[in-house]
Amino acid sequence: MAKQDLSALIGKAKETKINTPIQKVIPIKEKKSEKIFSLYIEQEKLKRLKMLSVEQNKSLKDLINDAIDKTYF
Repeated sequence: MAKQDLSALIGKAKETKINTPIQKVIPIKEKKSEKIFSLYIEQEKLKRLKMLSVEQNKSLKDLINDAIDKTYF
C-alpha cells in the first residue's frame, strides 16, 4: 500500500509544471572608442596616483587620461 501511495505522489510531481521566471538580457549597443592598454609602473608612483585620484574624486583611468590629454593633445 505504501508503494502505491509513493507512485501516486511521484505521478503528481511529474504532472505539476513549475513556471520558472526567465530573465531577458538585452545587450547594450554602445560602441566605445576605447582600447585596453597595459603598462608597468613603479609601485610608489601608482600609490601616489591612486591617492591623487581619491583626492580629486576621479577614477584612476580619468586621471591618467586627463594627464595624457593635457600633456600631448
